[in-house]
Amino acid sequence: MTTRDSEVDASDADLDRLRADDLTSRRDYLRIAVTVSGGLAVGGIATAAGLFHRHGDGTAEPLRIADRIDPGQSVAFAYPGDEDWAVAIRLADGTLVAYSSICTHLACGVLWRADRGEHGELYCPCHEGVFDARTGRVTAGPPPRPLPRVIVEERADGIYATGTARSDTAAEGGR
Repeated sequence: MTTRDSEVDASDADLDRLRADDLTSRRDYLRIAVTVSGGLAVGGIATAAGLFHRHGDGTAEPLRIADRIDPGQSVAFAYPGDEDWAVAIRLADGTLVAYSSICTHLACGVLWRADRGEHGELYCPCHEGVFDARTGRVTAGPPPRPLPRVIVEERADGIYATGTARSDTAAEGGR
């Protein structure tokens, strides 16, 4: 056997070893791609169907948030959990509303600005998102959804947060 023959045998052996050590075959790659795609599809459908609740699960106890709120004033609070920031606002006409103060775009903090418009506005300074203070609906900017509502009740001994709901649902059907 010549040196040339041993070099050819060595390179064939190296190629065989590389083929045998191939980490992912086409079949394995397709199996991974289909599994990941299926998982993303199921997760997307579950999210769209509202199976994952971002702002509590509706089982939180009522929380006293203030003795009173005067027209044109607001109170920040956490409800239903310690990380679910919200704001209650008494509009100039006396209407009491409350919303999550976490922007639906990228979860930045939302601020209430009483001096904007007839009823004021909820404003996200991160990306210039603006929400209607009366309804929580998006009026400008990139947020894709209205702010989730916090259901509030005015009682003899103060103002209480009693539940959460999407801004497009009635208060009676709280979540």
